[in-house]
Amino acid sequence: MSLNLADQANQRMVDRMIAEGALWSRGLIDAFRQTPRHRFLHHVYALQKRGEGWREIDTREPAAQEIDLLYSDRALITRLAAGDDGRQVAVSSSSQPSLMAEMLEDLRLEAGQCVLEIGAGTGYNAALMAHVVGANLVHSVDVDRVVLAEAAEHFLGFAGRGVFLHHGDGRQGWLEAAPFDRLMVTAATPDFEPAWLEQVTDGGVLVAPVVFAPGMAFVARGEVRHGVFCGGLTRGAYFMPLRTEEEAPHETADVPAARVSLKTRPAPWAGWFERHRPRLGWGSFLQAIVFYGWLRGLDLLHSGGNSAYASYGVCLGDDQCWFSSEDWQVSGAAGQELGEALWRAWLAAGGPWPTEFCLTAAAGALEASGSESFVRQGPRCRQVWTLKELRPRPGWR
Repeated sequence: MSLNLADQANQRMVDRMIAEGALWSRGLIDAFRQTPRHRFLHHVYALQKRGEGWREIDTREPAAQEIDLLYSDRALITRLAAGDDGRQVAVSSSSQPSLMAEMLEDLRLEAGQCVLEIGAGTGYNAALMAHVVGANLVHSVDVDRVVLAEAAEHFLGFAGRGVFLHHGDGRQGWLEAAPFDRLMVTAATPDFEPAWLEQVTDGGVLVAPVVFAPGMAFVARGEVRHGVFCGGLTRGAYFMPLRTEEEAPHETADVPAARVSLKTRPAPWAGWFERHRPRLGWGSFLQAIVFYGWLRGLDLLHSGGNSAYASYGVCLGDDQCWFSSEDWQVSGAAGQELGEALWRAWLAAGGPWPTEFCLTAAAGALEASGSESFVRQGPRCRQVWTLKELRPRPGWR
């Protein structure tokens, strides 16, 4: 049977994700091929120019232009709600397909596993998982009844997947069907919830996008044993924040610095990002340095949201140092010393990337061990970050 234009676009999207290295396991490849994205997107919202707000796009019968949008490798907004300031704020989306594929690969799905998803969204992600593990094994929890109703409508064409949709606070997991072999969070969380750690089977896998500090959002992947998460970070990723039913939707705010007089100083890496293409891009390079500063107890400064123009700095009390590709903005000699001390410490540690630390997290007590081991207390769990002794780095970028 010949494929229509939308189905053809789905096959091309899958081909692209395989070629780019985002998708590789046979089960998930088949799941993406058998689960067209457009069938879970009956409408999307696009932000208009010049402050004109959002525009709704009906995609139930997509034409060529809508098909290009639906199968672009980008997140698409699917629900708006009034924020705490009265403006319309995006509260639900269909995630970037390549990122979805990578996170599902992180999950290591197998037939017969019981899975919990925190954040139902359109139902697309749950449908992909159900194709791999089997019918009646995937549970998806969402705080938004409208989102759940739309996901249920989307599943009418995929009744054989047998996904259970539940209304509730995802932070509490779903005790009625626990334990779970796999748990996947599809909304940004400030920490691991103790309920998640308690509801994953020993040796089960948890994957979640965690915002550890301002501008520091990463996918964390690890195994859970006796309520303790042990794993690490896989990649940077920005998702809409996890919220309770009572919370008003909100956008991630910048963390402004206190007003102090800043002076410009040349950065020790000035010119490095112009003369050649570095192994680590400018944004990732900067994140690696300030992440290391956060581990060492510094507070982070961040502005520009998740855009390519985001800027980062570190501070200790009133001492500040903002970084850019060519210079630093420092609060006098103390700010200069703060930046230099961080730069030298990062170099002495071998220039570690955030993905090169082992992360252990639990609601109970955990202790650091070794010179490159750091303790951070999150909102829910105590975290221990330990630099890996053997750090193989990919050579093909």
